[in-house]
Amino acid sequence: MKYLYFTILLFTSYNLISQENNRGNERDEKIKNKENMRTLLDDSSKAIYGMNTTSFILKENLVNGDTTYNILDSSLYNFEKSSFIEKELMKFQNLGVVGTPVYDIFNPENLSYDIVSGFNSLDPYFNKSLNLYDTRSPFIDLNLFFGGNGRSKVDFLFSRNINKNWNLGFNLNRISSDKQIGILENKGDKNINSSLFNLNVFHKSKNKKVTFFSSYNTFKHEIFGTGGVDIVVDSLPLNFFIYNDFDTRLKDIKNIEKRGKFNSYFDYRIINGLKLYNELTYSTQSLYYEDLNLSQNIDFYSQIINNSTETSDSLKVRVLRNKVGVKGQLKSFSYNIYANLGLLRYKPVSDKLRKYSNTYIGGLLSLKKENFNIRGNIDLKISGDYKLEAIMQNKFFVVKYLSGLYEPNLFQLYFRGNHYEWDNNFKSIFFNKLSSFLKYEKNNLYISPFIDIISINDHIYLSESMDQIQVSDILNYNQVGLDLNFSLLDRILNFENKFTYSIISKSAKNIINIPKIHSYTRIYYEGSWFSKSVPVQLGLNFFYRSEYYGNAYEPSIQSYYVQNSFKLENNLRYNIFFSMQVTNLRIYLKMTHFNQFDRFDGYFITPYYPAQKKVLDLGIRWYFFN
Repeated sequence: MKYLYFTILLFTSYNLISQENNRGNERDEKIKNKENMRTLLDDSSKAIYGMNTTSFILKENLVNGDTTYNILDSSLYNFEKSSFIEKELMKFQNLGVVGTPVYDIFNPENLSYDIVSGFNSLDPYFNKSLNLYDTRSPFIDLNLFFGGNGRSKVDFLFSRNINKNWNLGFNLNRISSDKQIGILENKGDKNINSSLFNLNVFHKSKNKKVTFFSSYNTFKHEIFGTGGVDIVVDSLPLNFFIYNDFDTRLKDIKNIEKRGKFNSYFDYRIINGLKLYNELTYSTQSLYYEDLNLSQNIDFYSQIINNSTETSDSLKVRVLRNKVGVKGQLKSFSYNIYANLGLLRYKPVSDKLRKYSNTYIGGLLSLKKENFNIRGNIDLKISGDYKLEAIMQNKFFVVKYLSGLYEPNLFQLYFRGNHYEWDNNFKSIFFNKLSSFLKYEKNNLYISPFIDIISINDHIYLSESMDQIQVSDILNYNQVGLDLNFSLLDRILNFENKFTYSIISKSAKNIINIPKIHSYTRIYYEGSWFSKSVPVQLGLNFFYRSEYYGNAYEPSIQSYYVQNSFKLENNLRYNIFFSMQVTNLRIYLKMTHFNQFDRFDGYFITPYYPAQKKVLDLGIRWYFFN
């Protein structure tokens, strides 16, 4: 509750520091649902600030040369999706609780052209999109989630223009969750305790020649792990859903991950169509794993390498990246030519410091005319590694192509801890992906069939024996599917569905484990109550997944690994929700896993980790303007 009190305190003090700023830009963006817009003047000709006096640009778009501003989203569309994996249509695994480590089911390759640590299970909680605001008044975005069984999230954002050309803002994100499985020692027995703080400044010069932003993020994520429920897989009834009636596989373990990131960007317009820019990033990542009662948990680990009484593993990663280039736009043609210098330091436990460099050059070309867009991007390293991306689209179809040779990440190459260690000399990974989808939209109907054709050579994965293995065979897996949306009764009744069918080659079987069928459906009523002044939605979210051998989770290395012994049974889960909007306030009520009619009805989302049981959740999002 102290974080809620802190939020209220900030809101109370907000009026004390507010002042009026002048800005004259109006932005337009098409969004799926109608927006709640407020007028600039009331009957007394007093200035009123609101949705149309605050706009923002995504940091990634700004860096890539797109200067399109967005208005604030006040719609109810998908508002009830509170968790990261719900927003991603349940295409990620987690440990059954909000804030736990995640794994991308449909993108197992985990590739990055930059050298990265490879410890990425907490990336969604740290790598949040940075919005750079331009606001005529101080602005607060308060987003609260109160979930059943001691789950909560607080997202607090404050932004204000110091003057016409400078904006200052900060974000505070908190995630907290009690343990959902195992016998609770007391109320408030924590599973997750996470905090993220961001401070940023944004500047546009009066003559529009200079653009600058800088941001600093600090992140701490604590996981008081359980290892999942302690069961014998072969004797488990298929319909048995286990929570606090069973013991857990681990006692008194803890993961701590800390991250920091400083990011600075500057560009200068030399002439029309030509900008010089520089982006500097310095990031840190530290991981800690503690098992101070190793004798009690010893059966969980396959081996002990150094210390037989306790485990206190740690590693640190430091990365410096500097990117310089020129870019510009001439009518419908845009370009970006750059060079990137990267330096990385990696140090597991008390091992020696390892240093790596990551230098490459690249370029991007884009042609955009009305409903037609073609774009190409290539990056090249001296080693011969490369990344090639191309996209072509119009109002009827989109075709994307991605190909490249990617260096293994640091976790795949080298690791040393109390339970696992390896030192590998792997080749670069070849990845090839062709994606396309058609689009048909008329009146209240939208149809989009799609296909993804993927092949990987020299794929690297973490096996059930905790070995990093590189496969020389070519692995193929394809996906076909359909997006189908339609509305009835003048958009009062709405239906949305995304269906995906995966085809795994024989060579990829037992290496790339993906459910054959994955489906998401949203059915909802949409209307306006109380003289059409209060928009509302009432509906159901359906998630279906066929059976498959989902990846398991190893807490001592904070990573998911391939396994073929614990089958995750097929399941259908649906949530029922009600949401409403009153001016700048949106509220939803949601019964998660509504179709769990008794304690034996449920499913495992990850081996040994049951998905969240039926609970009632409340969400509030409120915009404040002065």
